[in-house]
Amino acid sequence: MIIMKKKTQKIDCKVIEKKIQQYLDNELSPYEMQVFLDHVKECPDCKEELTIRYMISEGLTKAEENNEYDLLHGLEEKMKTSYKKIRNYDIGVFLVSFMILATLGFVVLAIIFAIL
Repeated sequence: MIIMKKKTQKIDCKVIEKKIQQYLDNELSPYEMQVFLDHVKECPDCKEELTIRYMISEGLTKAEENNEYDLLHGLEEKMKTSYKKIRNYDIGVFLVSFMILATLGFVVLAIIFAIL
């Protein structure tokens, strides 16, 4: 089982721009989302592109629903929610890894006691 590394590689803006719609549609894996968000946080050009595309996407939806909506606040909330999803994924991976190791430990102990 692979645990996500917190340190991510530098990634090209063109790759990020291609992933914007996937991000908006909640189609990125936790690892892809982490790389995407880390890049957007550090790159003003990609953040601007994400903001524009989010505002167009959500603005059209909200206009159809006839709702008032703070689009910039909505994007910030989406990003916060994404970070929570990543954190929850990391916690889940840790807990599953811990349980597997604990189970293996008990199996090894049972084998040792059975031999003795």
